[in-house]
Amino acid sequence: MPGIFVNAESARIKTRNNTVIHSEITSIENAVYANIDAGKLYANVNNSTMTNSNVYYNVHKAITTDATKKDQLDYVKKYFKDLGYGISIVTDPSLSTNLQWNVSW
Repeated sequence: MPGIFVNAESARIKTRNNTVIHSEITSIENAVYANIDAGKLYANVNNSTMTNSNVYYNVHKAITTDATKKDQLDYVKKYFKDLGYGISIVTDPSLSTNLQWNVSW
């Protein structure tokens, strides 16, 4: 009987940690604005909740499995792709166990 049990899409949305996602998006947006003002066509972000965490690094590199963390990374990436930005997640060149977002426009 539909409507009694939560559907998969609602379950996924309720599982997301919106505070972490919002913080990550805000960090990237701030870097984009700063680099727009500086006349650059890219921003590299490596000082945020997700990029400073070995947990997210390990999930991204498939060293460990955490579906929630992967969903959060994917959500942030999709958010910027949907706005027309190029975005990738790479290993932070200054700290090999952390991540860096590379955003271009």
